[in-house]
Amino acid sequence: MFSTTRRASLAVLLVAALIAALTTPSFADKRDDLEKQKKGVSGKIGDAKKDLEQSTQQYANAVAALKKAQGKLNAAQAKLSSTRGALATAKALDTQMQAKLLSTQAELDAASARLSQGKSELRSSEAKVEQFAVQNIEQGDPGMRAFSELLQGEDPNAFTEQMSLNDAVSDDQTATMQGLAATRVLLEVNRKRVTKLRDQVKVQREAAAANLVRKQQLEAAAEEQRAQVVELVVARKGARKTAARLREADKKQLASLESDRRSLEAKIRALTPKQVNDAGGDGGGTLSYPVSGFPITSPYGMRFHPVLHVWKLHDGTDFGAPCGTPVHAAAGGTVLQTYYNGGYGNRIILNNGRMRGKGIVTTYNHLTRWIVSPGQHVKRGQTIGYSGTTGYSTGCHLHFMVLVNGATVNPMGWL
Repeated sequence: MFSTTRRASLAVLLVAALIAALTTPSFADKRDDLEKQKKGVSGKIGDAKKDLEQSTQQYANAVAALKKAQGKLNAAQAKLSSTRGALATAKALDTQMQAKLLSTQAELDAASARLSQGKSELRSSEAKVEQFAVQNIEQGDPGMRAFSELLQGEDPNAFTEQMSLNDAVSDDQTATMQGLAATRVLLEVNRKRVTKLRDQVKVQREAAAANLVRKQQLEAAAEEQRAQVVELVVARKGARKTAARLREADKKQLASLESDRRSLEAKIRALTPKQVNDAGGDGGGTLSYPVSGFPITSPYGMRFHPVLHVWKLHDGTDFGAPCGTPVHAAAGGTVLQTYYNGGYGNRIILNNGRMRGKGIVTTYNHLTRWIVSPGQHVKRGQTIGYSGTTGYSTGCHLHFMVLVNGATVNPMGWL
């Protein structure tokens, strides 16, 4: 049986050994961590090459302007096409109306000529009938005259000849009277036809005039719309050039981000086990929130970029902290770097040492400014800078990143 003193001493030694095992990993373990870190770096670079990490507001505005200009251009082109179609229809209708009007006018002219001729024939027939009537009144009935002459001793042969002549005259008079009646009927028909044709000509002329006005209006609208299309084409071209220029700027920012990432990951890889252990970390198993009381505006993970329209990795968690909000160290550690990057803006890289047996580095990005220096030891919760919107940012916020053995992870798994 061990004495109480010996049991207490043995317990102390076991606890000390356990603490040593947890806080002083072997160099081989550190090498293994560095290898994992290297794989994480390679994966991260691969994610970065899929597209840009962020998008400038200027580029977003340029793309929006391009889409708006294209939409207006499409609408204007459709309207112009419709107007030109209507104009072509109006022109064809104008040609058709003119031809129909000419045909109706020719028909009216012919009917008017027939009407005039009928009037002339009517007057001639009326004059002839009138002459017959006057003769009958002046000379009496030709048959009665011949019979009287026969009674007075006139030659019967002469009487017969006179009666035959009277019959012929009577037939001629009858034909003339019938012709007069027919002429009057035909004249009335022609008169109605002329009236109808004149009404048709009037209607057709009015329709042709209205169509001509519409055609002129369509021609003016088509010209105005064509000018608008030209203007929109120029606007779209300008928006496209602007978007292309800003796109190139984004690509340069991507190159800057990749270069910065490679540099940071190289520095992390270069950390010796002693530097990791001497980082001044507080040994906790979790990180504290760098800012508190502010919503997450963009989480870590793959997301559909609203401007670039591709799925890509967002390598940190964005907190909607207004510019100038104090930013605190998520855990104790040593400041590796403070510098400005075109993509991340003003940033702080903090080596937090080992947590849960892994090397932890936290970064704080888009800061207005920092108030710590490289090599400086900081404590958990200590103010190290202030949030902002520097670098590749569209508004005030804090972009917080956690790197485990050199590879980015979801910060929420450590907060």
